[in-house]
Formats: sequence, C-alpha cells, structure tokens
Amino acid sequence: MSFTWVPYYKEFAEKLLQYQENRTNLCRLIYDHEDELLINYLHDEGGKDDRFTDIDPFTTFGLFNRGISMKNRVSSAALFKRLLNISADVPSDFDGVPILNNQKSHFFGFRPDRKPDDIENLWRLFVKVVKKEDFENEYNALLGQFLIGVNITMALFWVRPEDFLAFDSSNRAYMKARYGIVLPNRAPAYSAYMSILNDIKKKMKEGVIKEKTFCELSANAYNGALNGAGQTRYDDIVGIWRRRKNIVLHGAPGTGKTYDIPELAVRLCDPSFMSMGRSREEIVNRYNQLKDDGRLMFTTFHQSLDYEDWIEGLRPVVNEASQVTYEIENGVFKRLCEAAERSKLEGNQYGISSESDVWKVSLKRTGDNDVRKDCMEKGYIRIGWDEYGTDISDETDGSSRNDKGKKILDAYINRMKVGDIVMSCYSSKEIDAIGVITDDYRYDESLPAYKRIRPVHWLIKGKRENIVETNGGKEMVESTVYRLKSIHVEDVEAILEKYGVFIEQKEDDKPYVMVIDELNRGNVSKVFGELITLLEADKRKGSKNEESVKLPYSKKTFHVPDNVYLIATMNTADRSLGSLDYAIRRRFAFIAERPIGLAGDRFNAELFEKVSRLFVKNFDEYKASGWDATMRLLPADTLCDEYKPEDVWIGHSYFLMRDEEGVDNTRERILYELIPLLEEYVRDGVLTADAQAVIDELYKQATAS
Repeated sequence: MSFTWVPYYKEFAEKLLQYQENRTNLCRLIYDHEDELLINYLHDEGGKDDRFTDIDPFTTFGLFNRGISMKNRVSSAALFKRLLNISADVPSDFDGVPILNNQKSHFFGFRPDRKPDDIENLWRLFVKVVKKEDFENEYNALLGQFLIGVNITMALFWVRPEDFLAFDSSNRAYMKARYGIVLPNRAPAYSAYMSILNDIKKKMKEGVIKEKTFCELSANAYNGALNGAGQTRYDDIVGIWRRRKNIVLHGAPGTGKTYDIPELAVRLCDPSFMSMGRSREEIVNRYNQLKDDGRLMFTTFHQSLDYEDWIEGLRPVVNEASQVTYEIENGVFKRLCEAAERSKLEGNQYGISSESDVWKVSLKRTGDNDVRKDCMEKGYIRIGWDEYGTDISDETDGSSRNDKGKKILDAYINRMKVGDIVMSCYSSKEIDAIGVITDDYRYDESLPAYKRIRPVHWLIKGKRENIVETNGGKEMVESTVYRLKSIHVEDVEAILEKYGVFIEQKEDDKPYVMVIDELNRGNVSKVFGELITLLEADKRKGSKNEESVKLPYSKKTFHVPDNVYLIATMNTADRSLGSLDYAIRRRFAFIAERPIGLAGDRFNAELFEKVSRLFVKNFDEYKASGWDATMRLLPADTLCDEYKPEDVWIGHSYFLMRDEEGVDNTRERILYELIPLLEEYVRDGVLTADAQAVIDELYKQATAS
C-alpha cells in the first residue's frame, strides 16, 4: 500500500487555514463547482436553494471523503488541487481512509440545531491540530456539540494520519477481532483518547500490534475480512453476519430493510470492491452481478412456499413420448448450497470445476468388450454412430433414426466439455470407471469402428459400483451418452473417496448469500423442516459440531456449507403475519432497522419530524444523538401501550418526497401513502384517537394548493 493520499491530505489541510477568517469565499468556491463536487446534499434546512453561508474545514474535507465512487473522489481531489494550488499529487489510492455516511456528511446541524459558535469551534480545533499545538480544550468543547460523535476522530485522522486513529466501526471491529482491544464507539474525552493512542503506539513498537503506523492499521481494517466502505452501521451488521451466518433485518415499513440488502451483501461478498468507496449505483450493479454469477439468490416467503420449493421436491415432467414422469428438482436453497460447495473445487488437480457436469457413456455395450478395454488402457472414451460422418450440423440427415443419433452426437461433441466427469456404464445399475474429460472431440479414421474419441483422465477404473441410489433411484437407460442430472460432483467425490481418490478442496471462504424477503410471511417451520439445525454456525460442514441429514426424496446426505450466509427481512408492524417460533429465532441474529433523518433535498425533514412525534416521545434526543441505534426510544402518548416505537414507527423512505429526477411528489405521498397508513394504525389501535389531529393537519397541507 502506497498511501498516496497522505501528502495531499496534509497539504489540503494547510491550504484550508487561509479560509479561517474568509469562510464566505470558501463557500463561494465550493458552490461555484457544485456539479463537479456532487453537493446537492450541502444545504441548510430550506432545501437546495438554502445554501450555507458558513462552513467548517472538516465538512469541506468530507466533500471527497463520503460514499461516492472512486472516480468522483479523485475528480474532486483534482479540482481542489487546481483551486487551492496544491503541489502534492492527486491521490491514486485512498487506502485506509474512513469515509462519512452519505446520510450524515456534515459536522454541524441545520439552522434549528446549530448554535452560533458550532462552526467556529470546529475551526478552532482544526487550526490547533494543523499547527500541532495543544488542542485539549478545543477538542473537549466539541464533544457535546450536535452531530459530533466518533466522526471527529475520523476528521483528526484525515488531517494528521501519523498521529491519530479514527475510532470508526471498521477499526473498532478489526482491533477487537485481531488484538482484543476494545475501542469506544463514542468519541472519548481528550485524555482518554490520547491514552488509547499512546497505548496502541506502544504496542506497535513492541510488535504486539503488527502494523507500524495508523495508516497501515486502518488500511488493514478496511481491506481485510472486517472491511467496510466507511458507513459504520453497515460495518457492525456485516461483522455480526460473519459470525452468526444468519441475520434478520426487522422493522416498520419504510425503514430501509430491503434497501440495505445490496449494501450489506456486497460488503460481505466483495470487501475489496467496497474499500474504495462506491456510489449506490455501483453497489447495486455489483449486487446484480453477484446474482448473475450464482453467488446470491433472492426469494420472497409466502404462505404457499414449502419445503419442496426450498430444498427439493418431485416435479412432473413430460418426456418425448408425451408421458408424464416425476423427477426430483432442487429447491432454491439447495441449489445455492451446491454452488457454494462446488466453488471449493476450483483449481484442483484434475481440472474439475463448479461448472462440471456428470455424463453416462456406454463403451460399445454392457459388460467386458474390446472397446472398453482399449479405452481404459489408452485414456479416452469411444462411441460410434460412424455413419453420420466426422461432424454433425443442422444439415446432417438423421431422419433414419428420428434424429436420435444427432442428439447423442451433439451432446458428445458440443455439450460435453473439458473438466466434465464421465461414468462408464457397465450395466443398467453399475459403472466400472470414472474419468475427467481432458481435451476436445476428435474423429480417428484409423480405428475400424467407434471412431469418435474424447480424451479422458481415469480417476478409477475396473471398480464395479452400483449407482441406482445415487442416481435418484433410477437405472441407466440405453442411450449412448446423456447427462446424469441427479448426480452431482459431490456424489462423485463420495464414490471416489471409497476407493482412496480425493479431489483437492481449497479453503474457500467466498460467501454465497441467500436473501429472504418477508421472512414471516411464510410458514417458516414448514419451509425449513428438519434443516433448521443445520443453519447454526457450529453445525455447518467443516465445523466442530458438523451435522447432516438424509433428504426425503433423493435419499442423499445434505449439509449446509460454511460459506453460505442467510439474510432476511421482517416487517414488525404487520400483526397479521405469523410470528417466528423460538427454534427459528435461535438460529438468526435480529437487527433492528430504525427510522433516521436523511440528508439531501429529496427528504422532507419537517414532515418526518411531525409524523415521528406520534410514535416517539424523545425524538429530539434521538435526533441530537445522530440517530444512535442503541438509544432507547420512549413511546409517545399517541402510541398505544402494547407497541414499541421501533416496531411501528413509519420509516424515512416515506418522506423522500422528490424522485430522482427532482419531481416533487409530496401531495401524492401524503394523500395516498402516509395518511392511509396512519388511519389504518388508528383503526387497528396502534395509534390512539388523538393522532387524528395530526392526520387532519397532513390532509390540509396536501390539499392547501
């Protein structure tokens, strides 16, 4: 790691000193380049046109240290290099740089929450820090100020990274997991902060902590297993998810449960991608790519969903003779588990991969014969249909046998691929060899018959193995070549291991994710069945208490791989939904999603506050805390006693009144979303009749113009 950002950040801080007494010009410089800096969020309570007339240096730093793309961060840094005449190179990396949550990108509040000296106090601290003077009084004076929390340690790290460490959640999680050091999740007083930093520096010198600088430590925290992109709430959740394997995001409507899933899934699956800071669009694109790659599957629970949809079940299939037969079909969770298991095969000694299929091949006929013997000795498989010529195409005439030969040869020549597994059919029930395809098809004219060859590396041969049970209870049919849909790579592994042949398994912790929307809308116990125990972290394959079950239809052993993670959402406001029993709750960690205030013109903070006071008595305290997720919320007088505020409090997404194109939808959202939900709450007894007065006010507001 080169830390090219360090000299730039230090010089940037020095250049900002000139604006301590000239902040109007600093604001003008920033707003003159608002499109390049992507600063729609940077305004006072009145919205986009209510621009700040004063700004602090740390919020200015935050312009390129928040959740935007790497490209935009570099572009903003390049713009400031020109505007401030910075001699240091524009950073080519931001390794270890903690970034602000896009929902809280200021170090001071809107006008109603801002005291006259709030911004001046930030400048006083900044100047002392840049000049390396004692700043104990200035630092301590800030600790009770609105929106100042642990992010002040992040700001100190930006300005003097050699001297200060950010106590953001990535560093907290890393220090606790790696070194057993518990950093406070709130900004400590000056003396406590310095004491902790000195202790860490001492441990670095002694080699107890392997990193030699705060930059290196922060970079390892961000780029390692506990990595995040700086939005601390997400880091904490991913840390819990990694440990527990299964989590539920629960909360009232509009709190962002489904919205948060792409962010969390990408952080878990691709921490290096997130280390640069990514826009929402980039995160969603990566999330969709994980779906396309088969590393993530999404399903919604509902009353008709059952075990057969989740694990495996019988499905009717109409064959070529128009006859209905029943085949075992894997459910969504079993498919994900098999993909996670196959991923461990990549790069093994035999060339078998997660994409390998298993094929049945008949070598001339059943039993011992000359072709079978030749194939085993020379390392290939041979089949006939020689009358079709060297290759086949759409023009090949196969009418004499109803195109049967064409279909077989298409599978053998075109669909069978290098790395696929072949099972040599000895009888309708038995195989005598297993091999791996090692090269492409060729046609050998020197052979008297059965001239079509695929080179094979035989893993076992001369072993008579009954595969009827493995093949889903079915015997093999006469067709020369076809794919054995009921047999998978792990089944082949089990047979090989009986004969002392082992496929190398890499230690693969690449996560595979199952997303379940609306968990409590389904009959959860019915869906999971006996597999609920296998979800526990210590019951996964490879764990000390590993467990497995025999599935009812395929009769195969099933386990949950250690690299499979479940994330579910649950609406706590809908009492019509089924509750989860204790057996289910023991297997998941439950994480509450609360309403929070958002930055930006799209969010109507005034309306959010008005509605929120119907649910929460201590709203002002919660707001002043920076939306602290650990704070106890007190029920408002208009909330019925049997409800907790966080279970029913309407979430922030209901108050995004402008769409992404900037169109104001306030009237429609109030009339057709907010009011109907609030009235339903009154009818259902969630809110008392006293809440009707606020509902009437909302109606007047929406219909006033």
